[in-house]
Amino acid sequence: MTAAALPADGLPDAVAQLLSRVVLRDTSAFQRLYQLVASRLLAVAVRVVQDRALAEDVLQEVFVHLWNRPQTGAPGQALSLSWLCVVTRNRAIDALRKRRPETPLHWRDADGEEQVHDAAAEGGSPLELLLAEEDGSRLGRCMGQIDSEPRSALLLVYYEGLTHAELAQRLARPLGTVKAWMRRSLARLRDCMESCA
Repeated sequence: MTAAALPADGLPDAVAQLLSRVVLRDTSAFQRLYQLVASRLLAVAVRVVQDRALAEDVLQEVFVHLWNRPQTGAPGQALSLSWLCVVTRNRAIDALRKRRPETPLHWRDADGEEQVHDAAAEGGSPLELLLAEEDGSRLGRCMGQIDSEPRSALLLVYYEGLTHAELAQRLARPLGTVKAWMRRSLARLRDCMESCA
């Protein structure tokens, strides 16, 4: 079934029927749905991102998401061609937000002179690297002075972003104990870092 084989007003109905079968994990319906709407959805993505390769990636994401989680419409929302267009548009906008702006290293200015950007080293200057290394080893020494459980709590908060309540639940400790550990550990860490400076 192709879009050309359907009257224009029959396309939305066909898409809705195919979507309802895709929800049931019907692979042939999924394949026909792709053949029927891929070009339209690609056009939506290209309009947003202005890059065919990126638009093709967006289209692939839409169909992978549709297959993996077919019932992702809002409650009471019918899965339809317009819904697919909105999903594609939103994915394309997300792709644009994730894309880093590209700055050429060589360009010509208004006078025709060739200009070059100096690319900064990703790790910073040698002095910055040395200071970061020194801070890291100092921090490691200071963390080693904190008792095991409070140190684990501090690391969980820092690396996993846990709240005090989540931390208490994870460590199976009273909330007051966890708060005291955090307060004491941070004070001890600050004092140690200042004394080593």
